[in-house]
Amino acid sequence: MKRIRIKFENGEEITASMLEEKAPYTCEKIWNSLPLESVVTQSRWSGREVNFAYTKKDMPPRENQTIFTSVGDVCYWRDWNWEGEGVHPQAIAIYYGAEMARSHRGHEPVNVFAQVDYHEFEGLVQIGERVWLEGKEKIFIERIDE
Repeated sequence: MKRIRIKFENGEEITASMLEEKAPYTCEKIWNSLPLESVVTQSRWSGREVNFAYTKKDMPPRENQTIFTSVGDVCYWRDWNWEGEGVHPQAIAIYYGAEMARSHRGHEPVNVFAQVDYHEFEGLVQIGERVWLEGKEKIFIERIDE
């Protein structure tokens, strides 16, 4: 099972397991794009979610999709209805509470491709609330080689 480490600017780290059986293509695309570094912000629409832009051109298909997310879900989102030129708007989201994935247009399905280890949920909630209150912070995601 492939695993990832998610590091935040304030020094916290959380780990997540890739859901390769449920989202094989999304896991492969994300895994091959690691390491990633970006700035994570609080979601305006989906509540207890932090996310950052994902700008890779090789976009995963729809798989293991839901609008009902849970604490610890790590998800890939894109504008599935985009008809413009160039790279579609995309993001990686980390949920620190149960929510419905949505935007100003209504429900927005996401590909759930990883799950934060359950014993790290409390720390994830603290990180999410800090980002919500303070606005943004750097994030770094890398492979864990086992």
